[in-house]
Amino acid sequence: MALEKLVSAIHNNIMGGLRGVTANLPFTLEQIEDSVINERMQIIKEYALKNLIPVNDLTYSIRCIEVDCESLDRCPCSPSQKDTLKHFEIPQVFTEFGADGIDFIGSTDGLIKYKVYIDDAYTNHKNKRRGAEKPYVWIDTTPNKNNMLDGFIFNSSHMLRNLLVRIIPKDIRQINYPCCQENDPQHNISFIDNEIEKRLTEKYLRWYRQTAPVISPNDQTVKQ
Repeated sequence: MALEKLVSAIHNNIMGGLRGVTANLPFTLEQIEDSVINERMQIIKEYALKNLIPVNDLTYSIRCIEVDCESLDRCPCSPSQKDTLKHFEIPQVFTEFGADGIDFIGSTDGLIKYKVYIDDAYTNHKNKRRGAEKPYVWIDTTPNKNNMLDGFIFNSSHMLRNLLVRIIPKDIRQINYPCCQENDPQHNISFIDNEIEKRLTEKYLRWYRQTAPVISPNDQTVKQ
């Protein structure tokens, strides 16, 4: 279910459930949207702890990740920098699951898959007996100034311009790329959508029923 449709469904559920209880509903669609993102992360973590994480249902493909160049210390790219690497940005991912949060990073045709590191183990790749010369990627799991994650490609081709990335994003609102708008990846159907709708509807209804004043009928009298 697209994010907008899910937010709308929850909003309608709340409005219907609170009809006659209160006329004051101090929440916005933006608030529900934030709640959807937070509840989604909580549900995914719960299922991951039970080893029931539905990776295929949660994975989003982005085929237009642009590659530029940057040094590991994040200085602007210039010809004089010898440590400049191919660099790209991706949305924040569920690195709590290790490799499961990043299903694929590689060529846009899906034929070449890079080895991906999310920790300091990437520094030992060059010492491997086999495959040390093949391209590999290190993802810095600390969000950058754009609230995204930096990725660096080692042993890459100088002609590399774009990447295909398949990830489990923390916030699907960060999947805001031209190629994704065309394919509308937010329609990746998952049972988690129904779980989010059910949980948030119950939470909002419970909260407002407990805290909202009951509407009294207007008897046209002045209350002292």
